[in-house]
Amino acid sequence: MSDHADDLHDEDDPGYRGPAEVTVGNRTVAVDVEISGRFDPLLGRHVWRGRLRRLAETLGADASPAPGTTVTITVPDAPEAATARISEVDLWGSHMVDGVSRPPYPLPTESETDGVDPV
Repeated sequence: MSDHADDLHDEDDPGYRGPAEVTVGNRTVAVDVEISGRFDPLLGRHVWRGRLRRLAETLGADASPAPGTTVTITVPDAPEAATARISEVDLWGSHMVDGVSRPPYPLPTESETDGVDPV
């Protein structure tokens, strides 16, 4: 894996790109992820989705999770793990996920969202 220290997106596009630990059932593996999100004013919270690269390969082909499977994502220096649900597998074999909990990366501060809690 390459050095991902500079891979956090800017404040206008909160997210994370780099290594993460992904837990599927009772197995935890290390994969590269791309996660991004935004504040949705209609929902009143931060929504996020992402891509888990080479998850099936890392877990083993016989353990490839299907859409609807719940996974836990932990990124380095994150305050807590995040929960997501696999929504699809793309043409390149990456697993796409939709966030269920708070995202696994820091959210904009309250002052950056005009006093509205981003979650």
